[in-house]
Amino acid sequence: MSGYLIVDLDIHDMKSIEDYRSKALPLVAKAGGKLIAIDESPLELEGWIATNMLIIEFPDKDAIRQLFASPEYAPLAAQRQAAAASRIIAINGV
Repeated sequence: MSGYLIVDLDIHDMKSIEDYRSKALPLVAKAGGKLIAIDESPLELEGWIATNMLIIEFPDKDAIRQLFASPEYAPLAAQRQAAAASRIIAINGV
């Protein structure tokens, strides 16, 4: 069953986030992930104020867990955390 990584960022250093994305997206692809949505100004409908969101599809949630636990991703996670406040969840597809 597919897994979806949903990321909501409050970015305060866009240059660092752009660098992070250029390095993280190849790791995402290596883990079987595919960026399917990105929006810098999501439409707010009910009770969720978001500034920069993206959705990445993976083969399953285990692939997401493995990516986040990998030694290759660890320095990139630190870079993202320094450049933006992050809210990240993983959900199952249907």
